[in-house]
Amino acid sequence: MSYDVYYSTGGGSLVYGGSDVWVNNWLKEVAPKLDYPSKLLIHRRKPDREVTFDSPIEVVWQSDGPVQFEQLMSNCRRLHILHGYYTPHNIIEKNKDKLESVCIHVSVWLSLQAGFQLGLPKLMHFAASKDWEGKVTSWSKKNIWIGLDKTPLHDNREVIDIPNYYEFTQNKKVCMSNRVGFAARCETRKSPHFLEDVDSYAFTDIDDFKWWKERMNLKFEKTRLYQFNYKNIHRFFNREDWGISHSCHLHEPFGYSIFQALDYGKLPILQKDWLINYEYPFRAFNKKEFDEQINNISELSERERQDYLDGLRDYCRQYDNKQEWIEQYLKIYNE
Repeated sequence: MSYDVYYSTGGGSLVYGGSDVWVNNWLKEVAPKLDYPSKLLIHRRKPDREVTFDSPIEVVWQSDGPVQFEQLMSNCRRLHILHGYYTPHNIIEKNKDKLESVCIHVSVWLSLQAGFQLGLPKLMHFAASKDWEGKVTSWSKKNIWIGLDKTPLHDNREVIDIPNYYEFTQNKKVCMSNRVGFAARCETRKSPHFLEDVDSYAFTDIDDFKWWKERMNLKFEKTRLYQFNYKNIHRFFNREDWGISHSCHLHEPFGYSIFQALDYGKLPILQKDWLINYEYPFRAFNKKEFDEQINNISELSERERQDYLDGLRDYCRQYDNKQEWIEQYLKIYNE
């Protein structure tokens, strides 16, 4: 039987970052409505613990049988990359003629520059090749960008913009605590080093956080660390003992954690390149500016904080558009 392949590096109940959240949204909302027989191929070893999927699509792990995995890819009608690796993989190149679409979750070209732009001597970054990004997007018939702002890719390729969606469910009033919260991975562009000497909580990977302490000679004496676990996200954001969100992430494509901060009443400090069309006073590029913005927010009255929160949150409600998001993808996959 003829079928389409949807290729990913993860999905299901194991969630490590925003791309996994995106894949799970796709599995739940888009996969059940596909017109053509389809399979989800996950290119990684199946974890020892059980992984559950909220989707009817057939799931095949690469470790279940590498030979069968490659055969399924080679025999498909069309190949769609939901989230791929950022380095060369032969299995993609061998099937490039079948590549119908690819979803771009981060601009590798921009992300690799973050360390230099932030003036950091060392770079903590996932394995990535901007040349590979260029090849994959040249092979694909449709390149889909999931972020909010334009990237260099838009100058060189025809790009379909379908920003992620976020459903506001909490709509909490502003939290008046001046403690800072950080809920993100510790890669360079997220700027975890801004937390140095700041009264803060960090909800992230403990081992990655230690990398920053050891390699960058940071102490983080005022930061309390919590091991990231996706099932504890509500518990962390719902705390009333932190009220300022470290959302100062350079080259952030979408930023689920920024939307979550707004939803839970945390006033964010943003990078200067995120949602650039919205005028927002609490932005920073470096550590000095970040500390200044903490002080600026701390001096606000509750009414002032609430007004700033409401303004940005209301602006971001345009991305609370799940049904439109679903329809845009179905138009691509079912046409």
